Amino acid sequence: MTKKSWWKEAPLPFKILTYPTEDKVTKWFEQESDNKKETFNQEQFQLLLASKGVSIGALYFFVLGIFVTIIFTLLALFSENVKFDINYFWSCSGFFILSALFWLYSFAIPNKILTLNRFTGIMTYPSYGFYPHFTTTFTRATVYRVIMSGADATLAGAKLSARNPYDSGVGRGNYDLADGDPEEWWSFYVWYMDKNRPLPPAKAFDKYREQDFERRKAEAFPKPLYPSNIPTPEATKEQRAERKKIGGW
Repeated sequence: MTKKSWWKEAPLPFKILTYPTEDKVTKWFEQESDNKKETFNQEQFQLLLASKGVSIGALYFFVLGIFVTIIFTLLALFSENVKFDINYFWSCSGFFILSALFWLYSFAIPNKILTLNRFTGIMTYPSYGFYPHFTTTFTRATVYRVIMSGADATLAGAKLSARNPYDSGVGRGNYDLADGDPEEWWSFYVWYMDKNRPLPPAKAFDKYREQDFERRKAEAFPKPLYPSNIPTPEATKEQRAERKKIGGW
């Protein structure tokens, strides 16, 4: 259980807290992607959290900006009380300009890619806006369960966010790692980064399980790096028995 101070929640522990389920987590790892931005194997995975390009929200905002500009322009042209001059044009087109910039921004921001290297223990946080990607050792990561609120200040779930451990500025260096189910996502990341455990549940890793088992067997099945609230068995009963006999766990 994580402890809380009087002013903020403590970071999540390096522990497999719960089982990563298919409907919330492992569905994203159905198979190794043909997209070069994403790779899933026994050594490293790169998960594309968000890509630059057409944003539906930004597109809706842009269309709304066009609509509002047209309405205000027509009102000015057919109204005797409104003078259509350059000042009025800039005032009614301000929303359109803002929406256009927001739409263009969705194409300009870099892709958000989370990289975890199981063998080296290196983690790269995805970019935050135009901040560069941030790379550190996994054990230096400070990851939080962050409560999200809706427009009316009601609770709207929780997300998994990481913080730059070298940047203590308020609101700076924050990186979203999952937009929901933080305990399950963090458990999956910890499980994957524990190179002494079998690979976590996901179809993308199935073809690497035998190779990963033989690697750990050659190392005499060292004890796990991080604790777990749940069992993390091998793929077969025979492998589980062999791990128990050689490694003692």
